[in-house]
Amino acid sequence: MSYARINNITFISEEFGDKIQANYCATAPSGFPEAEILTFVRTGPLTASLTSIYPDKAAYDRSADERKKRMAGNQEMIANVDMQEGDVALAHINK
Repeated sequence: MSYARINNITFISEEFGDKIQANYCATAPSGFPEAEILTFVRTGPLTASLTSIYPDKAAYDRSADERKKRMAGNQEMIANVDMQEGDVALAHINK
């Protein structure tokens, strides 16, 4: 069963949010190669919701070191992160 991580992030400033967004969009696909789906949704000037979906919990677990590294590198730009994880019941893509 697919497994997901949802990060709801509050940035310290809009400029920091822009910087993190640009970096994540440019590097996340190569940084999280096992992810089946990656999203970065800017929910406001100071907030974003990032969701990553993996084929299973083992692939999700293998991505943890990369997430920790990225969060540590961005900690001075982030006011708060609420991270949740769980089994994916639906991942519908309408193309």
